[in-house]
Amino acid sequence: MKIVGFSSLDQTLLLFPPLESFPLSGALSLSLGTKSCVGRWEGETYIPCDSPEWPTCGSCREFNPCAICSGVCLKDEKTCLEGHAVYVAMFRPNIFKIGVAKASRFHDRLREQGADIAAVVDHTPDGELARRKERELQQRYGIKGNVRYSQKQQIDTELDWEAWHEWRGRLNARDEVKLDYFDKQPWMRPLHVRDVLLGRVIGLKGRLLILEKDATLYSFDLNDALGAEISAINVSKRQMSLNSF
Repeated sequence: MKIVGFSSLDQTLLLFPPLESFPLSGALSLSLGTKSCVGRWEGETYIPCDSPEWPTCGSCREFNPCAICSGVCLKDEKTCLEGHAVYVAMFRPNIFKIGVAKASRFHDRLREQGADIAAVVDHTPDGELARRKERELQQRYGIKGNVRYSQKQQIDTELDWEAWHEWRGRLNARDEVKLDYFDKQPWMRPLHVRDVLLGRVIGLKGRLLILEKDATLYSFDLNDALGAEISAINVSKRQMSLNSF
């Protein structure tokens, strides 16, 4: 079976064949093998692909003009005709980004990114205006529109509330949202691993899957799992050690 998608909201992997969800919960003991093209979607229909090109081959790769929009629509006809939110988000301890989301998906979008706290800077009637406002704010305040995976691993740090209140005030942001991903504060910076999901699931923060094994935390970037063949690992309790990674 191959991993063809994942959901940070449902905390599941999407496997094929057959097309089914696999919960990211409890104890995992999975190995990731050969990677190939993840395939593509046509509407609600999944189209598989076995091209060795990873993560997507030329036939399955799609150009999304909305992803690179900076405030001037690149489509022949604008389709983002619904309310959008321009927001400021902070990731532990004090890493900021300014972004946009459909107003109806604002909370979901924050969770998909793994943001720790956010607030709305402005509402716009469509996505094009939202992107224009986003770019203006990023340039004015020198705040980027993305946060690197390595920065999101700082889950053991405390939120810098002083920095948050300062930037929220400067941007006149409102409708604050605080997000929690773990039952208790992680006690250490996770060690990054590849090609194996082995241990008890602590939580999922955006695409960052956190596992615990022998009192040590490990992180896995679910983007690296896309297109990978998956199989079960049979290990004894004694074998479940750092050497397994």
